[in-house]
Amino acid sequence: MSNKKDSITNDDNFKNFTSSTVGDIHVEDPRIIAKNINVYYGEKIAINNVSIDIGKNEVLAMIGPSGCGKSTFLRCLNRMNDTIDSCKVEGELYLDNKNIYNKKTDVVTLRAKVGMVFQKPNPFPKSIYENVAYGPKIHGMAKNKIELDEIVVNSLERAGLFEEVKDRLDSPGTSLSGGQQQRLCIARTIAVSPEVILMDEPCSALDPIATAKVEELIYELKENFTIVIVTHAMQQAARVSQRTAYFHLGSLVEVGTTEKIFTTPQDKLTESYITGRFG
Repeated sequence: MSNKKDSITNDDNFKNFTSSTVGDIHVEDPRIIAKNINVYYGEKIAINNVSIDIGKNEVLAMIGPSGCGKSTFLRCLNRMNDTIDSCKVEGELYLDNKNIYNKKTDVVTLRAKVGMVFQKPNPFPKSIYENVAYGPKIHGMAKNKIELDEIVVNSLERAGLFEEVKDRLDSPGTSLSGGQQQRLCIARTIAVSPEVILMDEPCSALDPIATAKVEELIYELKENFTIVIVTHAMQQAARVSQRTAYFHLGSLVEVGTTEKIFTTPQDKLTESYITGRFG
């Protein structure tokens, strides 16, 4: 995994930028609580003192220019940054009131609870059925083939894919179209019954029709999951999220209801980005 995508490349600009977060960083019933999160790649700081709550059954969109720290912060939420040797994370991050950076945390279990959908669809080189069944098998979620079949069918149905693939479950997952592959990856994620789904630019490689289907799916999934989505498409953030967080040079500048962020932002940096003055 590359660490270049979200590293802060202009150190002088970073030193000159200071911001205290404005808006509603706290929610009434949080599933995730991040406190004073700092992330370093070697000596370079990529996330600077970010604190935010993320509510149950909420879709939170994270927006901002390239390299502002969105994806780096997203990867903190299921400790994906652990896979980068030069990366160091400071601060406290709680899932259901348990600090996930506690040394006793089982990272495999954590990543089952906090699933991730990546920018490019990445189905396993297995059949459609086996792509979805893999996680439940590993975690011992099914006692027999009947239960496993139920999980697979239910997950594909929830991902809005079952009707399209029900007659070819033995076909390779890679034989599907790009949009179908992404929904297969979402089905694979929800098959292990996560609490949170992280999405890192999930539609950037998809055509408009496939993007619309994924957005409809996000809207439906929020009934059962907390969803955090990184997106460069402000229109997408406006369509799918209840709250939006704006990042700039590794700092969380502003967070609030999506309507408020897009109509009456409190910070001038947010306003400049929303109105297209930079980005």
